[in-house]
Amino acid sequence: MSDKINVLGIEMDCLTAKEAMLRAMEFMENDSVNTIEILSMDALMKSREDPEWKAFTESLELVLPGESAILRAADVNDRLKMKEAENSTFLKLFMKYLQKNQKYIFLLAETEEEMARLEETVRRHSRGIHVTGTGILGPDGTGEEKVINDINGTETDCVLSVLSSPYQEAFISRNRSLLSAKLWFGCGIMHDRMYSAAGITRRLGYFFMKKRFFRQAEKERK
Repeated sequence: MSDKINVLGIEMDCLTAKEAMLRAMEFMENDSVNTIEILSMDALMKSREDPEWKAFTESLELVLPGESAILRAADVNDRLKMKEAENSTFLKLFMKYLQKNQKYIFLLAETEEEMARLEETVRRHSRGIHVTGTGILGPDGTGEEKVINDINGTETDCVLSVLSSPYQEAFISRNRSLLSAKLWFGCGIMHDRMYSAAGITRRLGYFFMKKRFFRQAEKERK
């Protein structure tokens, strides 16, 4: 089976969590900034008709499907890959890697509320990771220069971003050559979803999102 899939016009890497981790660890040994992106159904649905976003996304080194529904839409039947996507296995392994190796990370979010949740999950589930700083960036781009200077003023190994699409991809594509970190890891809503218990409202929202996603994927395959 090919290690590439295409869903809603976006090419992604279809790897096991172990294979993705090997790529990530290689990136952490490089001097230039490499990029990893985990895409959700929401990001694909929201930005699929934006050619600039597609170009930004496909310029990243490693683009992974973050949900088993994306694999299903690509007719991937590998049980291990489906289970790992469902359980966010790669993201969990990567956070463990950062923890075990005492890596230095810089956190990016769009709002103070999102940042508070991100900091809390890092503290609770990834003790041993050193947070070098935090930055709040809205889609209007306000404060980008300051955040870049803040990142470069630290010994950051990895920038962990929960910015939303399409801004997340646009930001790193514009600014990667300016950053001194080794790795950009964009996980959007997937980090919050991995650690948060889903209430009935969110489960219903997810159910209807998945139905819309499958309809759109089927429509574009015809």
